[in-house]
Amino acid sequence: MKASVVVVEDDPFVAAHVGRGVAAHDALSLAATAGTLAGARALLDEPVDLLILDLALPDGSGIELIEEIRARDPRRPRILVLSVLGDEETVMAAVMAGADGYLLKDMDSLDIARQAAEALTGAAPLSPSIAIYVLRHLRRQPGQPKPGEDDPVLSPREVELLELLARGYSNKRAADEMSLSPHTIAEYVQSIYRKLRVNTRGEAVTRAFRRGLLRL
Repeated sequence: MKASVVVVEDDPFVAAHVGRGVAAHDALSLAATAGTLAGARALLDEPVDLLILDLALPDGSGIELIEEIRARDPRRPRILVLSVLGDEETVMAAVMAGADGYLLKDMDSLDIARQAAEALTGAAPLSPSIAIYVLRHLRRQPGQPKPGEDDPVLSPREVELLELLARGYSNKRAADEMSLSPHTIAEYVQSIYRKLRVNTRGEAVTRAFRRGLLRL
């Protein structure tokens, strides 16, 4: 069964571009599009697997919608930001609000769809420049992180994977780098989330870094 996708984008040309990529992907189905926050809220009354979301909308910021969705359910739907806004402040606001990935709009429609499908498997796609912002933000955190007695114990493989994910690696690319299957990588990701008691990659990286479990 294909995953249902809602695209929230006020530029009809961009919306059509993203929609073509989604429609062409075997695992995705374009359920609907919306050009405003209000329109998106109405669509989310029905079950949705993935939201591809622009941040600069006519009636407000997409970050507001991310916060609303995560207040209801920290896991569903998955949220992939697709925006021209690539400044560090906006990126970190979206990630900390609960976005599962952040891509810039200068991508082919098929690449967007591929990244969207990976987001549904637990990956958190990040454009390379976006990953740099996340790492820079973590390194600026005050104080030196130190492990605590009650901190969860991540295996060496889990730490290795988390370091790759923090640098913007997709699950598939991490699998290639670590010479593991994508299925094994997905199991490691879920184990990391469970141990750290988080639901997204951004939360996992931030919590692991702050507890001294991850060095970047």
